Amino acid sequence: MIFLFSLLYTFAFSQNNYENTIKKDLNSFVQNMKSKDMGKAVEYIYPKYFTVVPKEQMKQILNFTYNNPAFKTTILDFKIIDIDKPEKINSELFSFANYGFKMNLKIDWTSFPNSQQLKTQISDGLYKKFGKENVTYFSKEDYYVINAKMKACAVSHDGINWKFVIIEKDYKPQLVKVLPKKILDKF
Repeated sequence: MIFLFSLLYTFAFSQNNYENTIKKDLNSFVQNMKSKDMGKAVEYIYPKYFTVVPKEQMKQILNFTYNNPAFKTTILDFKIIDIDKPEKINSELFSFANYGFKMNLKIDWTSFPNSQQLKTQISDGLYKKFGKENVTYFSKEDYYVINAKMKACAVSHDGINWKFVIIEKDYKPQLVKVLPKKILDKF
């Protein structure tokens, strides 16, 4: 009886442990983005992804998106919805994390030539990417509120320190070079 209790306790603890460590690292990743510290944020990206997009280029992309004076981006709410049990492939653990966030996006249209055309393109792009029901445009204040539901693949060598790759169908051609086929087949 004691053995069975110990076994159940160990299983419950290890299941809870991976969830907690993935949540902690994913929260740290997002907190660094919220505080606009892209140098620290990129440290939470799965290193194999840098074979597709070099680390410095990724920092530039994140800085352009989150630290650009023409684009005021503010992550308001961040919530992890669920985390899958990790699966070991070769020497790494892989898990999917579904999460959501609410974000404000205000664009300084005066910074761009052809701003009206760009405004239409950006609006259409946001509606296409997140769904029209998840994007609200406030014309009086001229900003967007976006409710995004996203997926990330968490990867770890030790089950303690996790790195992430954002999972989107548009990124699949890049991700083929980074993630195992078995993981890619799941989304």
